[in-house]
Amino acid sequence: MYGFWSYFLFITRTGMPITRVKKESIVGELQDKIGKSKAVLFARFHGLSVAKVTGLRRLFRAENADYTVAKKTLIRVAFGESGKDLAMDLPGEVAVISGYGDELSIFRVASTFAKKEKGAFEIVGGFFEGQFVDEKIAKALGAIPGREVLYAQLMSVILGNTRKFVFVLDQIAKKSRN
Repeated sequence: MYGFWSYFLFITRTGMPITRVKKESIVGELQDKIGKSKAVLFARFHGLSVAKVTGLRRLFRAENADYTVAKKTLIRVAFGESGKDLAMDLPGEVAVISGYGDELSIFRVASTFAKKEKGAFEIVGGFFEGQFVDEKIAKALGAIPGREVLYAQLMSVILGNTRKFVFVLDQIAKKSRN
C-alpha cells in the first residue's frame, strides 16, 4: 500500500503548475544568460536520452556555454524583456544554448551533435552578433571551422604561394647562369 501512495504523491507533485515566483526566477536566469552571452542557439531535443543530454551539456560546458531547458513562453518573455524579439515560433521541446566564449563554437558543437543524433536533436535558429538567424544560417555557421583551423589554412596558402615564388626565382637564376 505504501508504494501506491508514494506513486500518487509523485504524480500530484510533478503535475502541479510552476508558481509565479518560480517563473519569475526562471525568466530572470534566462535574461542573465542572454545578457552575458555572445551568441544564443535554439535546438529541438525530442527523444534524447538523459545520458546523451548530459554528454551534450558537458560538450557545451567545455566550450564555455550553458544548455538550458525552459518553457517556450518563459523563453519568449525573457527574450522580449532583454530587447530581442524572436522572429519565429519555437517548435516542440526547445533548449536554449548560451555561448560566452567563441561565438561560433556553440554552432559547431550543435551541428556536430545534430549530425550524430539525426531527428532527436535539431538546430532551430538563434542569435548571432545581435541578429536573429534562422535554421539555415545557424547550420551554415556551424560549418565554419575554428579560428585556429582558419589561421592554419591561411598560413598554408601564404606559404604555398611563397614557395612557388621562390621556385620561379630559382629557375630564373639557373637559366641566367647558363
